[in-house]
Amino acid sequence: MMDNRDRTSHPASSRREQWSRRGFLGTSGLAAAGLLGVAAASGQTRAKPQRPAWTQKNETARITLVQLTTKGGPDSVIERMGGFFDRAAEYGSDLIVFPEYVLGSRISVEHERVQRFFALARQHKMYAIAGLVENHGKRWATTALVVDRAGNLLGRYLKSHPASGPPPHFWPPIKGQDHEARGVLGSQFKVFHLDFGPIGILQCYDGYFPEAWGCTSYLGAEIILWINGRKGMIEDSHCLMASQAYGCVVGANITEGKNTGFAGPGCIQADGVPEESRLFPRIKEPGDACVHATVNLARLRWRRKHLRTMHQRRPDMYGLLTQDVKMWQNYPDIPWDYPECEELVNKAQL
Repeated sequence: MMDNRDRTSHPASSRREQWSRRGFLGTSGLAAAGLLGVAAASGQTRAKPQRPAWTQKNETARITLVQLTTKGGPDSVIERMGGFFDRAAEYGSDLIVFPEYVLGSRISVEHERVQRFFALARQHKMYAIAGLVENHGKRWATTALVVDRAGNLLGRYLKSHPASGPPPHFWPPIKGQDHEARGVLGSQFKVFHLDFGPIGILQCYDGYFPEAWGCTSYLGAEIILWINGRKGMIEDSHCLMASQAYGCVVGANITEGKNTGFAGPGCIQADGVPEESRLFPRIKEPGDACVHATVNLARLRWRRKHLRTMHQRRPDMYGLLTQDVKMWQNYPDIPWDYPECEELVNKAQL
């Protein structure tokens, strides 16, 4: 079980950043000299860049991600949660994040397990996130609950993309594997404003859609928590892409898999040595464990202010992303794997 408590950036990260800056200055020295010469000739004084003065109260946030199996059922899960709250409190975490589904299925927030989860957040005075399948009248929804430091329900995010269907494509949602597609799907991405900053949530299959990451970040989420209830591993590539392209810190966890961890180059402070193109810090093996990190919000906001993939976007070219694209029509000679496929194309909600 990993326990990362160091609160300073690793020296290797600083050395890489210094090298990168020196390399940039070295290759742009002539151009810079020319600009300075023009300024001097015209009598202008070149102003030095100033570090922004953040108006936000908090410049850091401490987060604990929990990798928690569902063995023994949801009653076993709630019994094991307390120990992770204790470890998060020892680290000084502002937020603890549990995976998708762990509180149970087809229950409401009044259920005893959910109330115990609320009580743990209240006892430890920290924000908390956990998933369940929540009753919605005669239907259901895959829901992530956000609880405040006083143990009150701050809000919920409903999963927007249903994970339904058999391998190898995990589509189409044929009978017996269509549970989420027949439930209530989320109709909007959300941002939750915590006392240290705005966060967003994605659940499992949501994270396979770049649009979901982008919309959540564009709504203002500085940190996006991606909670998963499945086997396998958290995909480094998904998290790193989102962090780089959309200027956010990503924290991702899983139930029956591994690689729970953080993405946010230059904004994550934790013990250990970062690995190239991997989450950091991360849990390398399956099983119950947790990982802690401190997010440098000041640096993150500085990055977001200057994000090149924001300033150089071409939204005038992206209209196709909101259209009903029928790429499958390009392959008429390839038979469908299931006879139901043709009736289920381009259809998320059943």
